Amino acid sequence: MNYIYHYDLAAILICIIVGVLFFSKKHFPSRSNRLFLAIGAMIITASVFDVISVYTLNHTDTVPLWLNYVVNGLFFFSFNCTYIVYFVYICLITERSKSKYGKIMQGVSVIALAYIALAVITTPWLKLIFYFEDGVYKHGPLHVSFYAVAFFMLGMCIFTIMISNRKINKMHLITTCSIALISIVAIIIQFIWNELLLVDFVASLLFFMLFHSLQNPDDYLDKELNVFNMKAFLQKVVNLSGKKRGFTVLAFEIEGFQFVDQFMGVESGNDLLEVVVKECMKGKKNDLYHLDGTRFAYIFDKNSKEFDEYADWLKWRFVSAFHVNRVAVNLTARMCKVDFPEVASTREELLNAIGSALDQAKEENSYDVVEASKESMEKHQRSTIITHILKSAVRNKSFEVYYQPIYSIDDGAFTAAEALVRLKDPELGFIPPDEFIPLAEQSGLILEVGDIVFRKVCEFLRSENAKDLGIRYVEVNLSMVQCMQEDLHEHLKATMDRYEIPYHMIDFEVTETFTNSDNRILMNNMVRLIDSGCSFAVDDYGTGFSNTDYLIEFPFELVKLDKSVVWAATDNDKALKILEHTAAMIKSLGLKIVAEGVETFDQVLMLRSMGCDFLQGYYFSKPIPPEEYVEFMHNTATCIKEKLTDRLAMMS
Repeated sequence: MNYIYHYDLAAILICIIVGVLFFSKKHFPSRSNRLFLAIGAMIITASVFDVISVYTLNHTDTVPLWLNYVVNGLFFFSFNCTYIVYFVYICLITERSKSKYGKIMQGVSVIALAYIALAVITTPWLKLIFYFEDGVYKHGPLHVSFYAVAFFMLGMCIFTIMISNRKINKMHLITTCSIALISIVAIIIQFIWNELLLVDFVASLLFFMLFHSLQNPDDYLDKELNVFNMKAFLQKVVNLSGKKRGFTVLAFEIEGFQFVDQFMGVESGNDLLEVVVKECMKGKKNDLYHLDGTRFAYIFDKNSKEFDEYADWLKWRFVSAFHVNRVAVNLTARMCKVDFPEVASTREELLNAIGSALDQAKEENSYDVVEASKESMEKHQRSTIITHILKSAVRNKSFEVYYQPIYSIDDGAFTAAEALVRLKDPELGFIPPDEFIPLAEQSGLILEVGDIVFRKVCEFLRSENAKDLGIRYVEVNLSMVQCMQEDLHEHLKATMDRYEIPYHMIDFEVTETFTNSDNRILMNNMVRLIDSGCSFAVDDYGTGFSNTDYLIEFPFELVKLDKSVVWAATDNDKALKILEHTAAMIKSLGLKIVAEGVETFDQVLMLRSMGCDFLQGYYFSKPIPPEEYVEFMHNTATCIKEKLTDRLAMMS
């Protein structure tokens, strides 16, 4: 028979080209890679023996019979193995291999492989697949079953892909289904026209498609840095966990690139990152993984001495500067250690553990390795949850604004209130502001939060007759991010105009640490708003490194003493003396004082004697919702009588 074997030769060439392309790049040693290469090897094997069989079948008079059986048997075996291995590959990439379905189908694959092997081995004696009669090649009774096995495996490939469409993207789904369907058509064609050796050629083309869509080495590689990426890291974790092997991850995040990007350009920052990565890989046999941004990781065997040695080397390497474009740049490496599976037992838990430990290292300004723990993971997980809650609250504008009354000593009345944002979740309940405000700043949501709060304050002032309630002004907190917006004054004034709120009814609070930012922008916003009638207060005075420079430089009208300063002066004579001198200094500058954290009558007397102008704290009222605040303001006479007038009368 005149077989057309040129397609087999083309198949061999295509598979070799794919192999060369694959090995010319840095490739990740994953199980899917090994199965992918096995598919290519099977196609080459089947093609080679198919070509050889063309010669042996046409020269049965000179070629030994046993050699014909070997050549054709190896062809049939490798031909069917191609599709069995492809099915195992599909189960792996769809993450079905470890499921009950996957285990059952892997068992079916083993049975199919055993059947093929047994049939091929026994064919010379039982003549099940093929045989020779008078030197002529003939099909045996089970010949069709080999095509049926190939059909079945390809059909199961399609079925597995369809039930796992959420595990792979649309492009991969189309590719894998197309490969299976085209292979089925090719098998049918070759079954009908035996002389057209088309199957292996089609398989090689599909092998090429696999390389460019599912198994491209670039998928696991960060091409710019020439290191493995997050996908490779997660696959490595899966591989090791599948082998029940414990391991330790050393993750590190490099800080300092913001300076380079800002002053030298992003391109210089990228060049510097390449320099740092090459330096970090010096003398390391382990693979470096680029997780995200400037986060990287190494995977070590459990209790490996290499871990401590490398961590120490990395710590001391970052003591020295790195150089880019002849400029020395000092960077910082934050490091953490995560044990798998003791601390994290899944990919998701591992990433959470790395994130929480690196965040902890940054918070503690640690230059040593921070060990991840269940507690830090829970904290990080809670932060992630709260960030999602924040996003939802911004989207739905569901923040609540509570008001805490402020008592004026000179007026003997509650003439002001501080607006305080509150966040409530159905499951977590009320989330403390000191927990969600920093997260809002980190996630970039603080501008939206501040805008929502200010709008709600303006809505409240418009809906209630502030003059009848005795409210002269409401204190509204400004975040550092808000203060650094050059058009802040325009935005705030536009909001007050929209709700027809007199400018003098708003006092903006700025934390003293904010004045360490861009003074020019902050000063411009303050001056523009003060000229319009608003006022400003410096908040949390007494915390951190308090000094008088910003009291002199910035046009504040009020100074709010932090509650920690008030509480300390209650029980400590030295703290009391400091507070007395602080109050006297503030008053000498012509500023008014608001004392926060007032909780007892004795504190009222102490603060009044120091010349404080306003008192705020739980002694009078905790922060309360708008409707309760309105009710409180209607009953202030009773509160003042019980809390102050009667007690002062008793003392006299």
